[in-house]
This record gives sequence, C-alpha cells and structure tokens, in this order.
Amino acid sequence: MSHLNNPHDKFFKETFSRLDIAQSFIEETFPSEIRDKINLLTLTKINASFTDADLSEHLADIVYQTEYAGQQALVSLLFEHKSYPEKYPHLQLLRYMNNVWHEEQKQNKPLSVVISTVIYHGESTWKKLSMLTYFGNTHESLHPFIPQFDYLLFSLNGIEDYQIENFKSDMLGLATMLMKHSRDKMNSFLNLTPFLVNKLNALDSARQDDFIKTTFRYIEEGINLTQNKLSPIFTQVSQNVNNIAMTIADEIREETTFNHIKGLLQNGITPEIIAKSFGISVQKVEEIIKKLKTSSN
Repeated sequence: MSHLNNPHDKFFKETFSRLDIAQSFIEETFPSEIRDKINLLTLTKINASFTDADLSEHLADIVYQTEYAGQQALVSLLFEHKSYPEKYPHLQLLRYMNNVWHEEQKQNKPLSVVISTVIYHGESTWKKLSMLTYFGNTHESLHPFIPQFDYLLFSLNGIEDYQIENFKSDMLGLATMLMKHSRDKMNSFLNLTPFLVNKLNALDSARQDDFIKTTFRYIEEGINLTQNKLSPIFTQVSQNVNNIAMTIADEIREETTFNHIKGLLQNGITPEIIAKSFGISVQKVEEIIKKLKTSSN
C-alpha cells in the first residue's frame, strides 16, 4: 500500500508536519543530552522529499533542520506503521540518510548529521539492535568495515497512558494516544473517552479546527470507528466539534461512493445501472464521469 493511501502514515505526516507539534515532540521525548543542544526556535521544516520509491511505505519524509550546539543538523522524524518491527531498520535508515546527503551534495552544502527517530505503534515489542548484529559472528578485524550508527526509538507500546496525558501539547497528546490505541477493540478504546473529550474541547477552544478534522478523519479511516460507535464522546464535546465530525463523515462517504463508482465505470458498467444501484440520478453519475475525465487530463 502506498504511504499516500495509508491512513496511519497520512495522519502521522499531517501531524508531524506541524512545526509546533514537532517542537513539542522533541521537548517531550528526545533524550536530554540531545534535546538540550537543539535550538527549537531555529527548527525549520525542509520542503523537500528525500525518500525514494522503495522506501515510501516505510518512511515519512519529514525533515527538520535546526541549530544544534551552534552547528546545523537535520532532525529526521521517521514513522514505522507496520504491526511488526522491521528486521533491518538500519538498512532503510541508511538509504534515507544517503538521500539527504546526496541532495546536500547536489546543492554544494556541507553534509549534515541526521538524527533519525522511529515512531512505532505495533503490538509486538521492537527489539533495538546494533547494525553489527546483522552480520552474525564476524571477526573483529571486519568491524571497521561495517557502518555503525544509532537512531532514536519512540515505541508507543512502551509508553504509559498517563505519560501521554501529561504531554504539554494537546495536539501531540491526542495524536500519540490515538496511534497507540489504534488497534484497540471498541470497549477498550472507549475507555479513552474522558481524555478524548478533554483534548477535543481544548482544541476547539484554541480554534484548532484543522487538526480536529485531521483527527476525525484518522479515527474513521485509520481506526475504523464511525460516529455511531463514538456516541459517548459526541454527547460531551462542543457543537462545533460535532459539526466537524459530521462534515468529515459526509466527506468520507462521498469519497467512498466516488471511488466505488469509478471502479464500476472502469469495468464497463453503464451509468444507468450504477445510478440504480446507488439510488442516485444518472445526472450525478455523469457528473462523476466528468470529474474523472478532468482529473485524468
């Protein structure tokens, strides 16, 4: 599945592309010996994509540049969304880092140190190993020929809910809590109701409508929970939050219908049959056909 179509990856990218969330993430999760050397006031997102096609499913190409102990460094936020740990994460990271350095070389810039951060929310434990272990019991005289570098691991299944609840940023707390519990069964997920209500109402008060929209799209597409299933939450949030949730639900239904009709048209089903099947007018189907032709040009 392409990272563009994966709701977990999309949610991560939309979330961590926000400068304020990236700053909060560094403050809350980075080791102090690294965090204290980062000048968050200089943190800047680089609007460029370094990720190659083979890595698109595994890497979110979000790169920030910042002053680090008086020098320039790249802070890379990397999201792994599979339900199992990667066997050789260093190999993926090394290819990613090489893309960064290659781009810098093309622009005649000095090479930067890349701090890669893996955010993992799978169910099994991610066992962090050194790259040296990939090669088995090699003779120590060969060790200088093996690349050795580290990455930061933020494993959500190793973080307690109360720690996330204490995050200073409402957006960071909401995003990480949702990703951590994205595979919960319905009853377990609803245990988060007080937390979700508190954060959604806080974001509403702060007029963060765009992030509320992003949140509800992820809840419906990534966690597969509809409004009906979340009724305990909707009875306790503001009317504006309810309106946003309903708007997102309508948009998703329209997109789903559009994609279904697109597939039927591509398989030669006539507009008349499609209109009858979906209970819509032939004119509506023809409007969709027009949109498809416009988007393909």
